[in-house]
Amino acid sequence: MSILSELSERVPGRAHGPGTTEYDAGAAVFAGVGEPQVVVRPRTADEVAAAVGLAAASGLPIAVRSGGHGLLPVDDGLVIDLAELTAVELRPDGTVSVGAGARWADVAAVLSPHGLAVSSGDTRDVGVGGLALGGGIGWFVRQQGLAADALREVELVTPTGDVLTVDETSHPDLFWALRGGGGNFGVVTRFVFQPTPGDGLVGGHVHFDTSDVPAVLRAWRDVMRAGPDELNSTLTVMPEFAPGMPAGPQLGIALQGDESRLRELLEPLLSLPSVTEVSLGPVAYGDLLEDAPPGRPPFVFVGGNGFVPDLSDEALDAIARAYDREVPTMVLLRALGGAFGRVAPDATAIAHRDAEALLIVNGVLQPDATPEQVAAAKAGSDAALAYTSGTYGNFSAEYGDAVTASMYPPHTLERLRRIKAEIDPGNVFRRNHNITPAR
Repeated sequence: MSILSELSERVPGRAHGPGTTEYDAGAAVFAGVGEPQVVVRPRTADEVAAAVGLAAASGLPIAVRSGGHGLLPVDDGLVIDLAELTAVELRPDGTVSVGAGARWADVAAVLSPHGLAVSSGDTRDVGVGGLALGGGIGWFVRQQGLAADALREVELVTPTGDVLTVDETSHPDLFWALRGGGGNFGVVTRFVFQPTPGDGLVGGHVHFDTSDVPAVLRAWRDVMRAGPDELNSTLTVMPEFAPGMPAGPQLGIALQGDESRLRELLEPLLSLPSVTEVSLGPVAYGDLLEDAPPGRPPFVFVGGNGFVPDLSDEALDAIARAYDREVPTMVLLRALGGAFGRVAPDATAIAHRDAEALLIVNGVLQPDATPEQVAAAKAGSDAALAYTSGTYGNFSAEYGDAVTASMYPPHTLERLRRIKAEIDPGNVFRRNHNITPAR
């Protein structure tokens, strides 16, 4: 009997083979399209457990699809697509229960009317599951910390098909690992977060031309160093992509406060002569989330990301040089500190709590770029990334042991490997930034 037939018996109506809409949706992820044997769309934790148990017994590779962004394509295995698990409910105790297949727009729609928020992804369609398990650097990271820091409980299906409630008192080591360790330990079917006030926001965008990128970088750093936790921002420096997409620094900003206070805080940036556009005003939590670009980008990105402990003048000069080169280069700086930095480095699996910012540097090449062009683009990006202390896995498009080792300090990775050996000694869940079980 085929795996599709067996799953159709165990979870009727939930298993889908090639040629169906559900199969096509489950097989497609940001990194490409795979050819799994079957895609399962469970509606309950018990249905997830049935699929996991059968696949594990058959030795089939398993991939879990939440939003599909950070997942490797799967060939000749099983995709568990959580697209049906989308319920979001604000509970009487003030926490919010979120199905693992929900998108952040779903969460915002429930929380915004109550003036609440959870630090979330930047776009509406980012899946809650992958982002939260990988840490979750979001709009409120300075005042709330990571999405994983707001996590209070998860419902987890283990590799053996058990359904566990995991929190600080029940399976505390596993709860520690789930907050930053990704999908290495099972299938999370439900999250419970503690939201915090997210109303009274002002924000928007400030655009600059390319005449003095180093000055913008320094002014942004100084503003964020002096600003309160309630000031959150991302500075993106774009190359010239196409008409209608101007090159230069673009600041996205949000403050829990009033507009006059925001303009006062931003004055060192707003007074720069390279400013071309200022759009600031009241903004709702849900409106901070933007629409993601449709489809896969028609480019090859060469570079990476990392946590920057110190945005020194030397580091900013290296970032400016990475942008100002022949290879079109995109730079993103996400301000950290605040609540993010007040969490102890051993409190979760995200240990780089001393970081002042998250840096992403990518050379932008055509798909037919030569190996020499790729090497040149990588060298320029690496020069800026040399000022980072570790990789943020949610933004890494590369996989392998070296990448996983760069995500965690040695003592953090060793603890994760011990927990992995306890919960998943056979490494059933490995289609991810894989943490290999300790031996």
